[in-house]
Amino acid sequence: MTISGEKSAREIEAEAAAWAAKLDAMPDRDHPGLNEWVARNPKHAGALLRAQAALALFAPPAAREARPAEGTPDESGAAGDKPVGDSPAGGQKSSTRRRLTLMGGGVAALVASLVAMLLLHAPGERYETQTGEVRSVALSDGSSVLIDAGSRIDIAFDARHRDVRMQAGKVLFRAMHDVQRPFRVIVAQVVITDIGTAFQVTDDDPQGDVEVLVTEGAVRVDSPAGRVSLTAGQRARFPKRTMDGPRPEAVRLAPMDIERMLAWQEGRLELDGETLDSAVAEINRHNRLRLRVGSPALGRESLYGSFHMDDVAGFARAAATSLGAEARTERDDIVIDRRKNHENR
Repeated sequence: MTISGEKSAREIEAEAAAWAAKLDAMPDRDHPGLNEWVARNPKHAGALLRAQAALALFAPPAAREARPAEGTPDESGAAGDKPVGDSPAGGQKSSTRRRLTLMGGGVAALVASLVAMLLLHAPGERYETQTGEVRSVALSDGSSVLIDAGSRIDIAFDARHRDVRMQAGKVLFRAMHDVQRPFRVIVAQVVITDIGTAFQVTDDDPQGDVEVLVTEGAVRVDSPAGRVSLTAGQRARFPKRTMDGPRPEAVRLAPMDIERMLAWQEGRLELDGETLDSAVAEINRHNRLRLRVGSPALGRESLYGSFHMDDVAGFARAAATSLGAEARTERDDIVIDRRKNHENR
């Protein structure tokens, strides 16, 4: 419950994310108002560090290695940076400014992550994203999560375990490995245990399967169908509840296919034979304007191509053209349906 007159944690995080994005985009520029914002509330500094840590952790590895650490001393010892806004308090403001502008390099990401471990995330948190919302969170152990729209997770950390219970949606995890405190993602009866890795878990299949994609390191997955180990570049699907069937098998993916499956982070939908139904579900997760498919048979048709998540009408037109169908508006929805069905009404 938010106390009247105070900002909610969600509002503070949103403001921190905006400042982190500005610092990341223009690390060598002055940012008027930043010091004042940090001083206004004791929670602001921690929220900013969390946002910066998550931003650094989810940056592509090549970008993290190539980007210079703006504001850090060069080989000659010169700082080469400027104060962030006015600094009437002299040394104290300068120290604050340096702590907040050391973004972009590996050292900065590490410092931000370590401070986040001490100051930020409290165990027992719930994170739920709404339609069109993608959220990054740095956890208290140094791990990070990138939560897709329409997803929900519950964090339960204690002295022996680090558990994340996933209720729905899609989440990309970057786990800090600790053999003494296993990092586990639990979806119904499927338990994914980290072995030092980054992995994506998707729980939106109408058949009740959980998809696990490993992008770095390895995981162990225990499910009603048995135990399977996955390494970087492998994907598998697991039943969430007890059922008879074959043991899940790991499938090795090409780097291009992995990039396609992670394209949602950049607001893109990359299709290579996925069904219209699955594509519509993904588009609907990110938009308030809803898409519907006119018939089950049409929903099973395969689609190919690259689309912007926020262009609902453009996707509907392209999909309809590709499948020999039509896209029409009905009330507040866009319906993709066979032409003959519409003509025979």
